[in-house]
Amino acid sequence: GSVEALHEVLQLPDALRSCPALRRALAVDSAFREGNTARLFRLLRVLPYLQSCAVRCHVGRARRGALARLARALSTPKGQTLPLAFMVHLLALDGPEEARDLCQAHGLPLDGQERVVFLRGRYTEEGLPPAGTCQVLVGSKLAGRTLEEVVMAEEEEEGVDRPKSPA
Repeated sequence: GSVEALHEVLQLPDALRSCPALRRALAVDSAFREGNTARLFRLLRVLPYLQSCAVRCHVGRARRGALARLARALSTPKGQTLPLAFMVHLLALDGPEEARDLCQAHGLPLDGQERVVFLRGRYTEEGLPPAGTCQVLVGSKLAGRTLEEVVMAEEEEEGVDRPKSPA
């Protein structure tokens, strides 16, 4: 979301800007700026582990923004409902419990345990957005490997040159 960082990246030579990792980062930045929730979380799901760690601190804000847009679009005096399972998928939440917590933190009531109710005037934003555990977006990408194994594998996939260790 940094305008300065985006400006710096756009000043890089074409050869560097065409690097897959940088193109992914620009796509994530673009989806975040546009408020394109579906695209943003689809991109975040497939980021490599290290890039996922880098964006983790922005996930709460992105989820809050998405929830605010849903509230503006769906809130009525009688209330429209949306399945929690849809919210879990759309916002890449770690499960229905995290979806319930997110909705309750923003003043949105639940219809039983399966649906969130968007009532006009009920959505609120107080304090920092809930961070969540980000197991789907970050933790699951370790897949039983050590951090060193993940870093080395990602560098090999990206074609990063590493200094050779002396034999």
